[in-house]
Amino acid sequence: MSTFPDGVFQYGGQPVGAVWASPWSVARFVDGESGNDNNSGLKPTEAYATIQAAVTASTRGDVIYVRPQHYTGGTGFSRYTEEVTVTAGASAGSATHFENADISIIGCVNTPNPEYGVRWKHATDTTGCCLINHAPALHLENLGFYAESALAAIELLNNGATTTQRGSDGTTIYNCVIKGAAIYVLSGGDGTIIQKCHLHTAYGGGTGGLGNIHYSCSANPGTRLKILDNIFYGGNVTEAPATAYITVLPPMTVMTIGRNFFGKIPTDGHYIDLSGSSNTGLVVNNTFADADIVLETDIHIGGCVQANNWDTAGIVV
Repeated sequence: MSTFPDGVFQYGGQPVGAVWASPWSVARFVDGESGNDNNSGLKPTEAYATIQAAVTASTRGDVIYVRPQHYTGGTGFSRYTEEVTVTAGASAGSATHFENADISIIGCVNTPNPEYGVRWKHATDTTGCCLINHAPALHLENLGFYAESALAAIELLNNGATTTQRGSDGTTIYNCVIKGAAIYVLSGGDGTIIQKCHLHTAYGGGTGGLGNIHYSCSANPGTRLKILDNIFYGGNVTEAPATAYITVLPPMTVMTIGRNFFGKIPTDGHYIDLSGSSNTGLVVNNTFADADIVLETDIHIGGCVQANNWDTAGIVV
């Protein structure tokens, strides 16, 4: 094993940076201020300028490290303003080989609060998203998404049996900040995990009608969705968002919504909307900022079981 002058380790001819688990992974680097999309992207000193350039170059198991841009007092970090698409990858024979599965996009943040780090903003396009994913097992970590005027910050596409899109299968979103529009999942899928994120609605409280997390299983069934340890807020001006923080359109089975904190109740009267008996799972150990929450009024529980959920007046029963 050798090293480059800037300390990036090399294994088998490829730099692997901080990739600890797999010698097959390739580390790619993005620096929006000093990078160039004509660079190799394989060293911090040869970083790409855009996230899309790194994603396009990546294949199965690669890890993309994104550097925050400069911080300016009063305005915060400069932003990556791009719409990025992760494709499923090539097909072989009758089976789809997801050559772009298991890609990780990680913000290089020195604080546990990812709001002070990589900022990824979408332009004012109500049909677009910061990130559109078709490939399974995408991992997002330590990223800030700002999508006040977009359809969604993150869109995970899954078309079920046709298998050319499996963007919600095994995808994980960890320790991210999402402001404005939603995490939008269409349609169904298996094993999405959203954990330890801060989710804010838009500045004035709106979310484009989708709420913070909108998971649709109306075209394909979903299973094993986990929404854990997150904080849900309203907007900077309007504390109460317009619609439910979490909406899951059935059928979703074996879901877990647990250990989350929810701010002011949305103006439509629903914190969580899991309507439908074919939505099954657990809603457990969540905390709600308003008092006297009523099941099937403020929380549409569907076919799920709730236990040990709390509001400011006491336990929700």
